[in-house]
Amino acid sequence: RELVLRCCADLAEQQAKAVGSPEHKYGELTLSVGYIKETGNVEVTVFQGRNLPKCDTKFSNSYIKLVLLPECYFQNDSRRSRTQTLSCRQASNSTFNHEFVLPAPQESMEMKGAIAMLVACNRDVMGKEDFIGMCVILCSDFPRISNKSSLLDDSSSKRRNVTLPLFHIGESKALQELTARQGLADSEADDFLSTLNKACCMRSLNTMLSSLSLTSILNSAVQGAKSMISVP
Repeated sequence: RELVLRCCADLAEQQAKAVGSPEHKYGELTLSVGYIKETGNVEVTVFQGRNLPKCDTKFSNSYIKLVLLPECYFQNDSRRSRTQTLSCRQASNSTFNHEFVLPAPQESMEMKGAIAMLVACNRDVMGKEDFIGMCVILCSDFPRISNKSSLLDDSSSKRRNVTLPLFHIGESKALQELTARQGLADSEADDFLSTLNKACCMRSLNTMLSSLSLTSILNSAVQGAKSMISVP
C-alpha cells in the first residue's frame, strides 16, 4: 500500500513539472474543485479542454474520466469512485461543463499521496479509445468547503478554479517496482495497475515503462558520448 501511495505521489510531482513547463503539448483542462465536509463528497467540475491534440479521424468524441486513487481508500462505493463525462465532439477546444460528485471519506482525503486523476480520451465510431493525457490533483489540496459558513465569511465556501496541463506518465521508480510485483499475489498492486491501465486506455504499463527505461539509457549514453568528445 505504501508503494501505491508513492506511485500516486510521483504522478503529482510529474503534474507539478508539467505546470512549470512552458510547452503544454497535450493541452489543458479548466476545472473547479472542492470537498464538501458535511456530505463527504468530492466535487469536480470540468469546464473545458483547451488545445487538445486532434485525433487522426474526423469522427471521434472526446471525454474526461475521473478516478480517485488509491481506490482501496475509496471503497465505500467502488462503482462511484470512477466515472466519466458525456462525450463531446472532438475538437482542439471541447466544452464539457460536467460536474462530478463522488463520495470520499475525510480520512482518505487527508492521506498523503491520495490523488484525484482526470484522464482525457478519444473514442472513435468503432469504439476504439485513445489516450490524450492526464492531470492530477492531490486530495489534500482540495479546498474544504462548509455549507454552514456564514455569509460574512465566505473563505470556506469557495471552490478552487484551476487550469492544469495534461501530461503523459514519465519515469517512476515506485511504478516500476509496483509493476515488478504484478501477479505475485499482491492484490493492491494488481488492482492499482489495472485501474491505471483502464483509465489511460493502455494495453500494458510494462510496454510503456520498458520504453521509458530504454529512452533513459539511450539519453545517458548520448550524454556520455558527448562528454567524451568534448574532452581535449
